[in-house]
Amino acid sequence: MESQRISIEKVDAVYRLVQQTITTVYPNYYFPEAVEFFCQIHNRGAIAKDILEGAVYGLFQGKELLATGSYHNGHIARLFVAPNLRGQGLGGRLLEDLEYRIIAQEQTKAVLDASRPAEEFYRHRGYYIVRQKQLTLESGAVLAWNVMEKQLSVSPR
Repeated sequence: MESQRISIEKVDAVYRLVQQTITTVYPNYYFPEAVEFFCQIHNRGAIAKDILEGAVYGLFQGKELLATGSYHNGHIARLFVAPNLRGQGLGGRLLEDLEYRIIAQEQTKAVLDASRPAEEFYRHRGYYIVRQKQLTLESGAVLAWNVMEKQLSVSPR
């Protein structure tokens, strides 16, 4: 199964998958205001913009979207797997494909902002923490996350 670039006609499918994953998985790791923040930043308009820029990819079984992820200039973002399919290797497969696409653009490093639920997933795939970021939300609560990097090497697929 190889990823394919997602067309604008699939924006609703990507949006549903992202929102479903956030509302199902993130409450186990974050406080409610943070979950809402993630839902807001991964809104339909932001997803549509990335799709129109040709930056969004997905893994499909037939017409069903199983996982999605995007990248811009070596920065991987919005990597989500349907909650009921987590742990089956789909995220790793999609991540590897995105890394390969970054290498094809003659870049040697991948960077990402890791959510708490995904941090261990990335660590197992060679990513390491380079810094921490934080954002103060409206309530005054602080949302913190790690920026992770991986040196990519050119190797045959």
